[in-house]
Amino acid sequence: RFGAEAVVSLHSGMTNPQRLKSWLAAHSGAARIVLGTRMAVFASLPTLRLIIVDEEHDPSYKQQEGARYSARDLAVYRGRLEHAKVILGSATPSLESWHHSRPAAEGGRYVRLDMPSRVGGHHTLPGTAGALPLVRRVDMNHQPKGTVFSPPLLQAITERIARGEQCMVFLNRRGYAPVLHCNECDWKSECPHCSAYRVFHKIDRTLRCHHCGYTERVPRACPGCGSPDIRPMGRGTEKLEEHLAELLAEVRRPDGSPVRIARIDADTTQRKGELEAQLAQVHSGEVDVLVGTQMIAKGHDFRRITLVAAANPDSALFSSDFRAPERLFSLLMQAAGRAGRDAGISAQSEMWVQTQHPTHPLYENLKKHDYPGFAAQQLKEREQAGLPPFSFQALVRAEARTQEAAQAFLNAASTFGTEAAASLNVTLYPAVPMSVQRVANVERAQMLIESPSRAALQRFLAGWHDTLHAVRQGPEGKGLIRWAVDVDPLAI
Repeated sequence: RFGAEAVVSLHSGMTNPQRLKSWLAAHSGAARIVLGTRMAVFASLPTLRLIIVDEEHDPSYKQQEGARYSARDLAVYRGRLEHAKVILGSATPSLESWHHSRPAAEGGRYVRLDMPSRVGGHHTLPGTAGALPLVRRVDMNHQPKGTVFSPPLLQAITERIARGEQCMVFLNRRGYAPVLHCNECDWKSECPHCSAYRVFHKIDRTLRCHHCGYTERVPRACPGCGSPDIRPMGRGTEKLEEHLAELLAEVRRPDGSPVRIARIDADTTQRKGELEAQLAQVHSGEVDVLVGTQMIAKGHDFRRITLVAAANPDSALFSSDFRAPERLFSLLMQAAGRAGRDAGISAQSEMWVQTQHPTHPLYENLKKHDYPGFAAQQLKEREQAGLPPFSFQALVRAEARTQEAAQAFLNAASTFGTEAAASLNVTLYPAVPMSVQRVANVERAQMLIESPSRAALQRFLAGWHDTLHAVRQGPEGKGLIRWAVDVDPLAI
C-alpha cells in the first residue's frame, strides 16, 4: 500500500542492529510509518500526526517489569504533547476507554466512532454474508455428569468436518491437567518453591510449575503414601486434544481421510518458527479442529473456520479480580470473530459456549453481540462499588524472604503515609499476601491505594516515594528484596 521504504517495524524480537536501523529510518523521516509492539510508542518521529492503537483493550499494552507504563495511555499522552490524532481501535474496548468516549455533555473526552457492520459484509444479521456468528449456549446442568463436550456440540463439530469446514475449541489452561492427585492421602502436585500447583504435562511425563519453571518427572507412586493410584484432576488443552481425538475417531473428512486435530498453546510454540508453521497448516486447510488457549482466539484471520467453541469459560464469572468478566467478554467476542470470516461460507457460522450459568447477563449480551449493553451493566456495578474508571488505583508490591518481612515493610510505609493520605482523600488498605503469594521461594505481598481523584493519587504517590525509600533503608526494610509501585494495576 505505502511502499517497502515507508514502513519499518519495532519489536523485541529484532536484533539491536535491526532495531537501530528502523529507529534511524523513522528519526530521519525516511520511514513514514512505524509498526510495532508497545515499545514503538517511544519511536522518534519528527512529523508525528497519527497514532493508532489497535486492540486497545489488550492487557499486554501494560509493561509489568522495569519501567512500568501503559503504551495505550502513553499514546494518548504523546498525542496531546505533539498535537497528533490518536485512534484507539477495538471491538470490545476497555471499560476505561469506553467510559471516556461517552458524550461530551456527560464528561466524555474521546469521540466515539461506531462501525456497526463487519468488514467485508454490509449486514450484521446472523445468516447473512459477513455476518456475526450465531451464539449458542449449552446448559451443562442438563448434560450427563462429567461431560467435556456436550452431545449437541459434538454433533455440530462432526457435521462441519463432514462438510470440509474447520472448527476451533479453546480453553484457558495449557498442559494435560492442572494437578496430579492421590486418592489415598490427598497429596497434590504442589510446587516446593511456589504457592501453586505444578501442572501435569503428559507428552513429556513432567510436572511443571508455570510460575517458576520448576520441572521434574512424574513420580511412579504417591510421594506422600506410596500409593500407585495417582491421577490427573481437571483438564488442560493437552487432555482436551486427546479426548477430542477419541470422540472423533470414526468421523471422516469429505475425501474419506480421518480427522486432523492440532493444538496451539505456549507449550507447542516454544521453538522459533513453530507458531508460523502451525498457523500455515490451519490456513491451508490441513487441520480440521484447532484446540488451544487464548493465543488462537485473537487477531487471526482464519478463512475456513465456521464454528468456535468455548469449552469451560465459567471460572471468570466469579473471580476475585473485578476485571475478569470484562476480559472474558472480550475474549469470547474476539473468539466469535474468528468464525465465518469468509463471506462465502459465513452464512452459518456459530459460536458455542458450554456453561453452568446460561442465563448470566454476560452470556445474554454475548448472544446479542451487545457490547454497549454489557459495558453499561459493568459500569453500573463498578460505579456502585467505587471501582475504576470511577476511582483510581495504585498497588505497592513487596517481595521478601518471608511474608512477615514483606508485610512489615508495607505496613510501616503505610503508617508514615496515613496523615498525607487523609488530607488528600486517598485510602490506604492494609497489606495482604498476593493471590500466588510465593514464587521461586520469594514471598510477595501487596497494598492497594485508592482515590476518587487521579490528581490526588499522583500527588500522594509523589510525596510518599521518599518515605518508601527511607523505610527500605530502616529496620522495617530488613529482609526485603525489592518493591515497586504500579499505577493503574491490571490485576489485583
